Amino acid sequence: MSDNDPGRQALQEIVEAALEGLGIDGATVAVSDGDEGGLVATVTGDGLDSIIGRDGEVLDAVQLLAAQAVRRQPGGQRRGVLVDADGYRARRAELLARLAVKAADEAVEFSEEIELEPMSALDRRTVHMALAERTDIETRSEGEEPRRRIIVAPAADQ
Repeated sequence: MSDNDPGRQALQEIVEAALEGLGIDGATVAVSDGDEGGLVATVTGDGLDSIIGRDGEVLDAVQLLAAQAVRRQPGGQRRGVLVDADGYRARRAELLARLAVKAADEAVEFSEEIELEPMSALDRRTVHMALAERTDIETRSEGEEPRRRIIVAPAADQ
């Protein structure tokens, strides 16, 4: 994808506008190619807590808006958009993977379902993927957004 890609430009502008609106000075936004034709906006700098928000809620909201803007560009298409700040997404994925393993171990040890806190669709996907290869447990999502959560249960054949 080239720098004159309207989707790339829209992503850059939306993330920069969010930074400005949150009063974050001195941060930079770099847009790069993501998986399967998607785009990734990476924010670096100091004082990025307000764009991350509690459990990444602000980052998720900016990402949702940016994805809509990218899809509405000339020649727009459905393409993945990821917005990250200060390596938050990787840190969050690592934390969720540890939480998932702990919940799975408890489910097996105590032979009971473990209910995790409500989380975003991206976070739920991370948990499901972290446990995908375990045959001793099953995972499922229950509830309605924004209170949708994961249940980790011992496998039926255990």
